[in-house]
Amino acid sequence: KAKEGGEIEAYYFLGQAYHLEEKIDEEIKFYQHYKNHEDGVQQPIENVNQLLEQAKLTKLMMEDPVNVEVSNIGEPINSKYHDYVPLTYGLEEELYFTSRRPGSTGGLMDHRNEYFEDVYVSKKEHGQWMPPEQLNSNINTPTHDACVGISADGQILYIFRTSEDLISGDLYMSEMDMDGWSAPEKLGSDINSDAVETSASITSDDKVLYFSSNREGGYGGMDIYKVVKLPTGKWSKATNLGPTINTEFDEDSPFIHADNKTLYFSSKGHETMGGYDIFSSTFGPDYLWTEPVNLGYPINTVSNDLYFVMSSDKQTGYYSSARKGGYGGQDIYKIRFKLEAEIMSVVKGGVESGDSSHIPVEASITLLNPATQVVQGIYKSNIKTGRFVMVVSPETRYNVIVEAEGYYTYTGELYFDSTVGFGTQIEEFKLIQAKE
Repeated sequence: KAKEGGEIEAYYFLGQAYHLEEKIDEEIKFYQHYKNHEDGVQQPIENVNQLLEQAKLTKLMMEDPVNVEVSNIGEPINSKYHDYVPLTYGLEEELYFTSRRPGSTGGLMDHRNEYFEDVYVSKKEHGQWMPPEQLNSNINTPTHDACVGISADGQILYIFRTSEDLISGDLYMSEMDMDGWSAPEKLGSDINSDAVETSASITSDDKVLYFSSNREGGYGGMDIYKVVKLPTGKWSKATNLGPTINTEFDEDSPFIHADNKTLYFSSKGHETMGGYDIFSSTFGPDYLWTEPVNLGYPINTVSNDLYFVMSSDKQTGYYSSARKGGYGGQDIYKIRFKLEAEIMSVVKGGVESGDSSHIPVEASITLLNPATQVVQGIYKSNIKTGRFVMVVSPETRYNVIVEAEGYYTYTGELYFDSTVGFGTQIEEFKLIQAKE
């Protein structure tokens, strides 16, 4: 009897093993065998039923793949260690990511014998990613440091850090200054709590920050929240995105697209192929989120798929996955979507002093809808170079306001040509120094 019971329990674990190998027909067969002996089994049959439904969904999704090309981004970014949370902006000339490879700051390992997290950046030259470099000691410390979000202009980096006891963790913000990334400042109590806040993403107009937290009062596990910037410049109290987005299980790694209405996130609670799958939802004119849509196979797999980010034209995505065939642990993957691109224009340019010195100027660049005066985006020129990158809708006129300390404010109108498509348009601003 004991032997027979052990053999029956083996059906359950064989089903799980076949799921991870993506042998879904075999998985379904063994779960059915297990159910046929339900009078003497150890696992709750409702759990087995859930796994069966998940297997059937996985089979359907694998038989109807979405029209994309998924590729491992490869070396030198991926390694045999965990590499995840890809972040890029603008023309995708820099890629920030988190890694647990050797050489981490402090050289410490956790209870799983894995190196603590550090943040790296790789720059693209001639279409190739260069060997990544660790960010400075302002960002990387002897404990866990992970990049989790970046602003649309690449000038603000959001960091996750664990507490000293390695139990809880909070979100921090670092800004690019003359010396590189500044010492991160902990976000306020409207965002951080006594629980764990892991991921963050901010809208291109700098007005809404989405983040994940397992604080009390949610729907269960990790939930996604948002805060809105008040007229005072402070953040509102955090509000849960509600049961359309959040479930009794984990929702994590929110990413708000440059259109400021399409939210991508990972979930264990919606209909998934197993572990975390990536979903999208749109904030509609009725101020409600649409029912989340699974991005489909082969983007999602039976493994954990997380930290998805999408280019402004919705043609390129990056994310992390622990799928088979990688370099080891989580790897970073690139997606090329084969659907028609959303027409967007990339605007590159610079801000400098209008006198003979041509000194680069750190400035705030605000784009306004001229009809409604609604802010469409706020960008910042680099403090060292004065350069900036903006992603905008073509065939659109904007009012532009360029402000910098010690200079007169520039106001004007910009028009972006649709013939440029997702090409690059150049805009240069010369500011006049204010008289003392």
